[in-house]
Amino acid sequence: MTEKNEVREETAETSEDCRTEDTETCLDQEQSEQQEQVPEQDIEEQLEQLEEEKARMVQQLLRLKADFENYRRRMNNQLESIRLGANEQLIRDLLPVLDNFERAMQAVGGEQAEDPFFQGMEMVHRGLQEALANHGLRPIEAVGQPFDPNLHEAVAIHGDAGQELKVLAQMQTGYLLHDKVLRHTKVLVGQSEEDEKQCQK
Repeated sequence: MTEKNEVREETAETSEDCRTEDTETCLDQEQSEQQEQVPEQDIEEQLEQLEEEKARMVQQLLRLKADFENYRRRMNNQLESIRLGANEQLIRDLLPVLDNFERAMQAVGGEQAEDPFFQGMEMVHRGLQEALANHGLRPIEAVGQPFDPNLHEAVAIHGDAGQELKVLAQMQTGYLLHDKVLRHTKVLVGQSEEDEKQCQK
């Protein structure tokens, strides 16, 4: 071959190589564009999935929080119920002691009231009442009050039973524990003298 033919062939090969490279470059660009489009769609789908997962997790967390609050409230109520039940039984066992103190104080009179021994007994009685009052125990007011079967237990009726019965005397003190009747007050009921006079008129 002549030198001119060789130059022409080289030029043709070079141009073909250039065209081939251009084609590859074009293909690479198209592929990269497609690859760029696909990840954007994937990212949007992933974001939607993450948002849904986040919403599920938030709902689950709120449910768990509500369940825990209910459990804690239930446990506190149970513990309070157990504590009150234990206190109630202990105070029931102490009521006879209070009754004995009350009878002893009623028996004291005159010069005995000045005796240091009886004064000490009165202090102990008052201290026991205050300690039990701090735990919710209080005596039921009875004498002079209208008869209430929810609070009083009538052991005797004085005179004729009228419409308006009142407590005339108290035989045994009753007590309330946190507004619950621990023991009814044993009372003598009937009509007072004024009520009897009004009925006779």
